[in-house]
Amino acid sequence: MAGIQGSVGIIHTELVSETSYSLSMIGWIGSLMIGLCTMSSPFISILTKFIPCRILAITGSLLMSLGFLCAAFTSSVPVLFLCLGILPGIGMNLISFSSIMILRGYFLKMLPLAYGMCLAGVGVGMVSFPPFYVYLHVTFGLQGSFLIVSAICMNSVVFSGLTIPTRTQSQKKSMEKGLSLADLFDFSLFKSYTFVMFVTGHLIFNIAYAVPFTYLPIKGEETGFFEQSSALFITVLGAGSSVGRILFGWMSGKFPLIRKKAFLVVMVLSTLSLLPVSFTSSYSLIMVCSTIFGACAGIIHTEIPSFLIGLIGIDNLPNGLSVAYLQQGIGSLVGIPIAEAVCRRVGDNAAFVFTTVVCALVLVLFTLSLYLPERKPETPKVPHILPEVPKPEVFVVTMAETGPTAA
Repeated sequence: MAGIQGSVGIIHTELVSETSYSLSMIGWIGSLMIGLCTMSSPFISILTKFIPCRILAITGSLLMSLGFLCAAFTSSVPVLFLCLGILPGIGMNLISFSSIMILRGYFLKMLPLAYGMCLAGVGVGMVSFPPFYVYLHVTFGLQGSFLIVSAICMNSVVFSGLTIPTRTQSQKKSMEKGLSLADLFDFSLFKSYTFVMFVTGHLIFNIAYAVPFTYLPIKGEETGFFEQSSALFITVLGAGSSVGRILFGWMSGKFPLIRKKAFLVVMVLSTLSLLPVSFTSSYSLIMVCSTIFGACAGIIHTEIPSFLIGLIGIDNLPNGLSVAYLQQGIGSLVGIPIAEAVCRRVGDNAAFVFTTVVCALVLVLFTLSLYLPERKPETPKVPHILPEVPKPEVFVVTMAETGPTAA
């Protein structure tokens, strides 16, 4: 799943060269895929109350495969929006959201490490798939590469079937009685200003996160590197993501007291990591910058569920995570078009300056959300309803001159 997302920039380049459409139009394909992978989270969160996660993940795998299969037989961009954008996007979210929910039932203390190990597959896919996809395109062409990717997606059906989710009490209750919208989603989450700031920062970060997947390959081609060499920028970004997720997940479980500060240090590094790309033509430096940004972005995405648990509690994780993923989807959806509009006015190198500025704003929001105290509701005064009990009287009685004093 993540390998396909990491290949979006390469797919964009191929479609632009083989169609008469501009990058601003073709770019919506990747935006739809990455955006819907998270924007449909509130709907999928509701589905998890009725349908086992295993079934949802298998359905998502079939949607991914169907989308690329149909894309192999069309050159119409509006149809490609459906085949490469909408169907894979919703399918990916069915898989990823189900995976997160399954982990919640098996881990508590080591949940950050479990998330890191589970989502490390994101980095592995980003490392291995882009150069493999370039090979497929060179060898089999655009149509052949889509057919093979469709077949690869069918493997997710098998992996989804191997999961062992358990039907929760909320699922059983939901199956027994009809629920209203208020029962399905806890809207009181939005009363927490720290939660609102955190998910808003997550939204803005994903505006920046979507940019390198399209503009790093473009930077490589403009600098004069071969297509396969440019694809390696995405590969090392994925490698850094994979390593960063596991290491930081382990550190979060081992040293929980420094997790917030370490997270903000990672956010600072992500802010500065891509800025040198705008001013260099060095292949090695671009590789290093891509690796650092990938590691930082992987850590940030992995830690979102853990910090949400700290802000709203583990019982509200499905609702909170669906909001965070919705915000992530909105950011991914508009990130590439916004960056493309900026680059049209300033130049392609402005994409990485744009990423730096956006990440700096995210750093401020994350810092405020994690360190500002949450306002607690005032405890209502309980009226005095018990009858007053008279205080006992104490008497001192002299029994005899030779006897002791009695109370």
